[in-house]
Amino acid sequence: MQIPTLVTIAPSHYCEKARWALQRAGLPFTESAWLPLIHVYGVKRDGGRRSTPVLVLEDRTLYDSSDIMAWIDAHPDSRWRPYAAGDDARRLEEDFDERLGPHTRRLAYFHLLADKDGVLEAANHWVGPGRQRRVFGALFGPIRWAMRRSMKIDAAGAERSRAKIDAVFADVEALLADGRRYLAGDAFGAADLTFAALAAPMVKPDAYGAWLPPMERAPAGYQEEAARYRETVAGRFALRLYDEARA
Repeated sequence: MQIPTLVTIAPSHYCEKARWALQRAGLPFTESAWLPLIHVYGVKRDGGRRSTPVLVLEDRTLYDSSDIMAWIDAHPDSRWRPYAAGDDARRLEEDFDERLGPHTRRLAYFHLLADKDGVLEAANHWVGPGRQRRVFGALFGPIRWAMRRSMKIDAAGAERSRAKIDAVFADVEALLADGRRYLAGDAFGAADLTFAALAAPMVKPDAYGAWLPPMERAPAGYQEEAARYRETVAGRFALRLYDEARA
């Protein structure tokens, strides 16, 4: 039987969502990791479209993290049922996918892409020092320009994303105000994993599934943003989930 292949942009938080879910479920897979924009070649080579994550199965291909989560939930060998809490878990997962993920990504990139040396060092950890890393380094300027343009990564975009993240974090804090340990149901589920994974770029958990640079080597603006989000109720919740369910 063919072992599934998870095609990723190595540091992507949507890919972290899929990676974490597969590992939580105890389902075997191999990861094919790529760097931003260069990933398009890898995705298309393995039967995907343009975006990641992609899970290549023996009989079909799954094209996003929610489809992968649903496959895990239905898999007979899965040790974890992400949708045990039913519609509430699905609704919150969808909400975080749409309202949180794009904005933590943009705000993190706003700070981190300014540090060329830091990004290239991280690339060595993500894919190793081979050809892909050399191409990424040689084309870093155009790749950074394309990323900033396609995701509207600028000061105004960062400010919009900051407001969106604050709103989602406030919603999570309101849910937790009744003393619950998880967002939907009585056990760790899809809503919790999705929130923690998609919040990760701005709370920087130690157990993140891809290498992240030490906080003290990140740009000062990123350090300040991350420190603020880590001290919120929702930020501490995401960090707890990483400590308990990921480490």
